[in-house]
Amino acid sequence: MSKFRLFGGGKARNAFERCPGWVRAIDLAEDDTHRLSDSDLAQSLSGLRQRHQNGESLDDLLAETFAIVREAAVRTLGERPFHEQLIGGAALHLGSVVEMRTGEGKTLTAVLPACLHALAGKGVHVLTANDYLAARDAEWMGPVYRFLGLRSALLAEDDRSDKRDTVYNADVVYGTPSGFAYDYLRDNLTYTKEEVVQHGHFSAIVDEADLVMLDEVSILPQITAPADGPSDHARLAGLATRLKRDVHYEVDEVRRTVSPTEQGMALVEDWLGAAVYSGDDVGLARRVSLALQVKELYVKDRDYAVVDGAIRIIDAATQRLLTDRRLGTGLDQALDAKEGLTVRRERQALAEIGQHGYLRLYPHLAGMAGVVKGEGEAYRDFYGLEALIVAPRRPVRRVDHDPVVYPDDAAMLRAMRKTVDEKRAAGRPVLVGTASDEIASKISLTLQAGGIEHDVLDARNHGFEAEIVARAGRPGAVTVLTRMAGRGVDIRLAEPEGPGLFVLGLGPLTSRRLELHLRGRAGRWGDPGESAFFLSFEDPHLSLPRPFERLGDAAGADEPAVNRLITRSIEATLNRLSARTTEKSAHALRYAAVQEEQRAAVYTRRKDILTNGFTREQVNSLVEKVMRSFVIDARTGTEDVEGLSTTIRNHYPATVGLDVIAAGLSGDPTSKARADLIEAVVRDALSASAARESDLGPDVAAELRRRVMLAVMNQQWAVQLRDLDDTRDSLFLRTAAGGDPLTEYRRAASRLAARMWKEIDEQFVGYWFSVQVTIT
Repeated sequence: MSKFRLFGGGKARNAFERCPGWVRAIDLAEDDTHRLSDSDLAQSLSGLRQRHQNGESLDDLLAETFAIVREAAVRTLGERPFHEQLIGGAALHLGSVVEMRTGEGKTLTAVLPACLHALAGKGVHVLTANDYLAARDAEWMGPVYRFLGLRSALLAEDDRSDKRDTVYNADVVYGTPSGFAYDYLRDNLTYTKEEVVQHGHFSAIVDEADLVMLDEVSILPQITAPADGPSDHARLAGLATRLKRDVHYEVDEVRRTVSPTEQGMALVEDWLGAAVYSGDDVGLARRVSLALQVKELYVKDRDYAVVDGAIRIIDAATQRLLTDRRLGTGLDQALDAKEGLTVRRERQALAEIGQHGYLRLYPHLAGMAGVVKGEGEAYRDFYGLEALIVAPRRPVRRVDHDPVVYPDDAAMLRAMRKTVDEKRAAGRPVLVGTASDEIASKISLTLQAGGIEHDVLDARNHGFEAEIVARAGRPGAVTVLTRMAGRGVDIRLAEPEGPGLFVLGLGPLTSRRLELHLRGRAGRWGDPGESAFFLSFEDPHLSLPRPFERLGDAAGADEPAVNRLITRSIEATLNRLSARTTEKSAHALRYAAVQEEQRAAVYTRRKDILTNGFTREQVNSLVEKVMRSFVIDARTGTEDVEGLSTTIRNHYPATVGLDVIAAGLSGDPTSKARADLIEAVVRDALSASAARESDLGPDVAAELRRRVMLAVMNQQWAVQLRDLDDTRDSLFLRTAAGGDPLTEYRRAASRLAARMWKEIDEQFVGYWFSVQVTIT
């Protein structure tokens, strides 16, 4: 039986076919590595690093490196990576998303390519779903790295900036995607090279890849600052309650947009007494849209919760309550208004990057997950990565039952309680999984009514995650799990030779992948296990044809409808929901790509200035460019003489007189008179710049040039982020009656970018001449 299966193809297929050959080479090297002393084994890895520096590729060094790492794992952890782990490690090195089922040892698998890529000396980042898993994996795998003379580190959320610089000097760094992304953003707000903590992006291995790379693809880490904003959110929340869906506005659940109808536009403008859609106040149109978005798209206790009088966001993938995440772009204030809370002060994004955009910074990117089946196209489209399934080391003994459908939710819950009671009475641990906290609460109440003791792992008590999951494998233990809380933590059976874990999933349905994840909790590493799914005809996602619903009526009050056609329909529903989720992410990424392109241009220029400074010649070129544009853009005749004089004097201490300006503006922009004026103004401005340089001295002038340009770029990029958000939201409104919002957004974003660079040039010139410098 093949140890792995590739979804897709192309040039990656030839590389994947090398995996079995590498495994044989690793096995052949095992005897030699086994005979080495501890010091010689560690030294051998140093020798491989030198060979890589001398020109040998990582591909050529893979077999020897993996053999050394395997021996080190045996000596430090008492664990010998199996062939399946070697194949998974090789596939990660090649840049793929690898499926390894629960209990197959993904954590140790990642160490193999991490050590290989560490030979390059550029740093390897291992990203996983949450702080707990990052800390656990860093500590667990630390002995292997230390034994081999490599330094591993944990990127903790509360580390001081000076400590984070030390962390990034390690060969392998464990942390969360948001932790790495925030540091990247901070680095791009600094004013000196010494403040930068990340030292480039080389290799990233993503654990729980389906969560990080797909479900959370649109998460937007931001660095923000307080901003002066309008205080009309409460009034607009009241307005939103008076508008009717499908009458005054339409909702696109896939794209998560709310678009007003013509009738709605007219009504909003009448009620507010303002030209909301026909005028130039883009911000007001956007705030109306936000009020409607939180009304229709953000559901209390599903997307957010109110805790101690404050909004707390619920993670869509894990159902965790998040303490430090904001939705940004005014949504937080709109939610406050919707719930009648004190509206928080708005904050302006100084820097932001989507999780997808951050991961794409790594030239070597790979991921691993318990399930990749069905998502191969998404990984390929989003990241250019192929998906690979590594067969489990031991045959799966889990029994998977087809889903059954009950007449209603009440019957489904009664059947759940009866089934759980039977299984736990037989000494089996039971895991009941669902997609939402709301259903989890109903499950818990139903179990309590039956006197069944149980634990609940949901958004509100994820701090006890490790403790709850640790006892979930005991005979008779009952655990209720929301969505995929407890990711990365195996449920280990207290009695491995017993009947095994029984997993019961309850609707509503969300996706095929989450169904497979939940089933995969049972039968880990060849253990016995069993899984089943109970649904009800009240499930809003099910949408079974009417003949199937009559099967439920005929089945009796508490009897499930069992039918092969129903099973196929459920599978089709799951596939459709998965496709819809992927389309949501793809739609968000199409818009994010516009910002990613602009951010790359800004940060590339910023890095060059941070590293190389901003030279005197560059300043002179910019001064000439800005002054030339001022004169060219001035109107012909006497009406703009005062205006041009004021403009140039606002940017530098000009000595050009009004008579010279008037003579120059007597001709059109292509006339000799205008050319003479351009020459006069540019010569005057360059002379003033030379005087500024002389007054400051070379060292102070160099530092001022650099800091002024960095400050202006920071300021204008923050403005650009705000304008891009406003533009995107307003275009959804203004193109509701027709047209493509994405096409219009790209055009508008291009115009905004041109304006941003022009503002950067002009502001730099103004600040260069006007900033007061105090030397201490």
